[in-house]
Amino acid sequence: MDLSAISNSIRSARQGFAIMFAVIIGTVMLILAVSLYTFVGHQHSGIQTIVHGEIAHFLAEAGINSSIGSVREAVTKIMSGNSGNQRLNNLLLKPGSLEDVCINDMLDTSWNSDLEKFSREIDEEASIKVDVWLRDFTASENEPSSWADPIAKDGYLVIESTGTFKGTKRVISIKRQVRVGNIAPAWLSKFSLFVTDAARNGEGSFNLIRNDYRGMITDGPKPLIVYNHATPDAPIESGNISDILRGEKEAAIWQTRGWIWLGGRRSRLNLCSGAGDLGEIFHFYDVSNPNVFSPVKFSTPATALSGAFSSSLLIPWDKSSSSVRQVGYSFGHSFVLDGFHDRSSRKETDAMYEGNILSTGEKSIFSSKSSILHLYGDARKGYQSRTRVFGQVYTAFPRYANLEIKPDEPDVEAMFAAANPPPLYLLPSISERDYNNSIIIHDIMSRQLGGPLLQTGMLWRNYSEYAQLMSRISELPYVESYNSMQDVYDNKAARTFPSDSAILRQDTGASTSIERDQHVFFKGRPNPDRLMQLFSDRVHIEVDSISEFWERFLNERDELELNAIVSIKNSRMLDMQIPAPGKPQPLIVKGGGMVILEQGNLVMRGVSCSSPGETLTVVMAGNGSVSFSSTQSNHVNIVAPDAELAYGSKFDMFGSLCVGSIYADHRFQGGVLRFRPGQDPTNPGYDRFYKVFIDPKDSFWNE
Repeated sequence: MDLSAISNSIRSARQGFAIMFAVIIGTVMLILAVSLYTFVGHQHSGIQTIVHGEIAHFLAEAGINSSIGSVREAVTKIMSGNSGNQRLNNLLLKPGSLEDVCINDMLDTSWNSDLEKFSREIDEEASIKVDVWLRDFTASENEPSSWADPIAKDGYLVIESTGTFKGTKRVISIKRQVRVGNIAPAWLSKFSLFVTDAARNGEGSFNLIRNDYRGMITDGPKPLIVYNHATPDAPIESGNISDILRGEKEAAIWQTRGWIWLGGRRSRLNLCSGAGDLGEIFHFYDVSNPNVFSPVKFSTPATALSGAFSSSLLIPWDKSSSSVRQVGYSFGHSFVLDGFHDRSSRKETDAMYEGNILSTGEKSIFSSKSSILHLYGDARKGYQSRTRVFGQVYTAFPRYANLEIKPDEPDVEAMFAAANPPPLYLLPSISERDYNNSIIIHDIMSRQLGGPLLQTGMLWRNYSEYAQLMSRISELPYVESYNSMQDVYDNKAARTFPSDSAILRQDTGASTSIERDQHVFFKGRPNPDRLMQLFSDRVHIEVDSISEFWERFLNERDELELNAIVSIKNSRMLDMQIPAPGKPQPLIVKGGGMVILEQGNLVMRGVSCSSPGETLTVVMAGNGSVSFSSTQSNHVNIVAPDAELAYGSKFDMFGSLCVGSIYADHRFQGGVLRFRPGQDPTNPGYDRFYKVFIDPKDSFWNE
């Protein structure tokens, strides 16, 4: 090959390489150009998205800013307590959790029409919409050992503004916490009276009052009378007397009446007699006419009598004659129960102990003093407050034991029938030391009626048998007297004491249950500490002082408009007077609620709820005192489990009262405590006292 050929070959190779290199460079440049074009396009698109998003955000913000006033006004209107929108009330007061729900259809949403017009003026592809939601609602009280309220719940009211521009959407949300809860005091609403330690000053510390046959006070303090059911003269929620009378005959009436808790050690409540200020033992009398009392007889069952009572006995009679006559007599045993009283208006002596029928030894132990705490109400028919009482509560009764004697021979029986008053063979109290088988049992007036010349040994073999049947003061658990009361109401032909059918049992409260429609509100032992924690968890608003509370919640007419649960720190430990000093009595409550006083004492001067649908609960967290300084009525629940009910003015209270103890001395003026049936959790009326509270603070969320 010559040089020219080689040169041409090299030249061709160089040209091919150059072309190839040019092609490569061109390809790279093309790729760069395409990439640059694509990048610029994507950047433009991203910028547009950002711009559209910002515009959408501004539209959403504009929706919030321009409509917030209208939305708040509409929401406030429909959530204004139980007087608001019924559909919303039904939603919020529905038991259990609440699913997220838009409530626009419950509101006048005219703001959305205005917002739509505004957005179209900006751009045809712009829109604004504001929705109102209830979201994230869950049950807030669901522990039966503390309180399981099926309606109580916490969640959020959400005002949600959505801005849209050219397909880009932004959402701004304003959240406020919403709480639904009851302002009645949880399980305490079922109790008329709850005393944490009733025997703080001794088991007989309440037995202070001396009264006469008429039930009038002769010495000492005044009673606190507890009505555990509606009464015709109640300030609101008064009961119809015919309904009350019908209820008396129901064996389980205690289920629908207020309960009483007397905690601590054993409590002794001696009961008085009489139809006056203190009358309360006339469950054992015919009270058709409150001025005439017919004692109710309780028979002793044959199984409780000795063998001598099982057949007729031939015994000499008490008529004096030349010849001793023996008459056949059949024997039975009965007794009447009476209350404690002091000096009768008809007698110069302690009539209750006349003739030494009851022992002076028992008199010294029990005394004739009755209790300042009257669980039964008064003597009028239909007013007796039979109720369930928790604790070691014992009642004492003078028991007048009577030997029932029936002559077998007609002429002697006619002598008995002609006697006026009828023969009465009471068995006197005898100590074991003084007992023998030769003690004569005779008519109380020592009359000769044709009765037996009877000695104790003829019917009883020893003192032990006699002591079971003699007259005495009997101290028995409260429930035994309650159960026997039912026998009286049922007009049982053969009444025994204690009753042969146990309606109630002595109950320490360890397994208390409060239920309605198969829902268990509470199960366990009521614990005031847990109750106070429950109230603490319910707090909506905190204020520093009592004066700040009044400034914030008294309206221009000096009425309390609360509609919330408010805690008062009260670091100065001032006494809280309700109403405040210088304000009209009573305090008118137009929006019920709960007030928690963290420190200090409580002085009640009169409270009146303007509607049966309202209630005021006052909680006192400290161990100070609760007192009443006015005779004005108080429609209020007082929860002060560590405080003492101090002496003050005679009071009239309508609601539930919880105190640590009662300060009982001669200065105690007593009063009337009336149970409020409408706030009983087992009653559907309890649902009236739920409040919806919206937190005044907003939280903002962007999406």
